Amino acid sequence: MELLEFLLNDDQIFTTITLVVLIALFIGNLVADKLRKYEEITATEAITLMDEKDLIILDVREDKERKSGFIAKDTHIPLGQVKNKLGELDSTKKILVYCRSGSRSAHIAGMLTRNEFEHVYSLKGGINAWKKANFPIKIK
Repeated sequence: MELLEFLLNDDQIFTTITLVVLIALFIGNLVADKLRKYEEITATEAITLMDEKDLIILDVREDKERKSGFIAKDTHIPLGQVKNKLGELDSTKKILVYCRSGSRSAHIAGMLTRNEFEHVYSLKGGINAWKKANFPIKIK
């Protein structure tokens, strides 16, 4: 009871609200990780995955971003076009999605799993992590 009085004290209300919000965000992240149906993998893990002959490597960056390099043998569909081009992708194959930093690829990986793609991976850190690991890139 004393703890509750302390937390609801006018001098502590901002701290209490901040604490509640942080706890809620932490729990939300834990739940989201458990519900996520795709796997985030590192650049090194992606190299191992590339040994699969039926792997689709999907670049969801914009056209201008590809000028800085891309992963060989990838399929390029910019983020805004992926939803309309789902039929062009084979949902029975493994798909590795990447972008510049990993944010857009995670979004698209989630969308793919919601559309019955079963084996979906997102490159954690995107092409930036790929380059940092000194893995090969192609430049047009």
